[in-house]
Amino acid sequence: MDAGREERISSLVTAVQRGLDAHADPDYVAGTVAARHPGKPVLGVRIPLLRGAVEAALKADRVTGADRDVVLWAADALWHGRTHEEELAAAKMVRSTRLTLPAGMILRWAPLLDNWLSVDELGAVVGIGMAVDPGMLDELVVLAVSESPWQRRLYVVSLITPVKEGMSPADIPGLAPLLAESLPPVRKAAVWLIKEALKARGSEAAREFRTAVPGAEPKPLVRLLDAALT
Repeated sequence: MDAGREERISSLVTAVQRGLDAHADPDYVAGTVAARHPGKPVLGVRIPLLRGAVEAALKADRVTGADRDVVLWAADALWHGRTHEEELAAAKMVRSTRLTLPAGMILRWAPLLDNWLSVDELGAVVGIGMAVDPGMLDELVVLAVSESPWQRRLYVVSLITPVKEGMSPADIPGLAPLLAESLPPVRKAAVWLIKEALKARGSEAAREFRTAVPGAEPKPLVRLLDAALT
């Protein structure tokens, strides 16, 4: 990587970090920790302010989606940064610039997942990539069988966008066992996935998921699907 690009990446990372530090609120830390339980230190930055810090940094450094390498490597540095908010900022930066993450980077980020908000922010980004390139499923299915429930949740949450856009559950490797999971992070993600699919595609999605969940369990999913089919 050339020196000029490295300098732009470093400048963007520093700008985001400074923006987050400027919005840190010690009074907001305890509530954030209680709600999310992240492993990294928490600054206590509210989400609208966090989003604003990312957008301000991009604007100040004149970085757009055309600067793909700069954005992705700055996001990578933030994801592996010191604080919980840097993880969130990394995902928001990619989404704000309308870029997609390569599968290799997603798999490199996944081991750090330890809380629902980081998972869901990253999942929104991954889902856009899956919708654009369904072939990513074959590369990311390893998440579906991970020992980490947070990585399994990431896989399910990432499916929301492509399923809403018409992807059939029958074409998704590794999905059926996740729909039957009882662990809350994964179970709640499965309910969320089905609710969003039903909102977008109604009875068509209900029929597809009922095929994937043919029995009487898990009851919350079965009730949702059967209600949509009556």
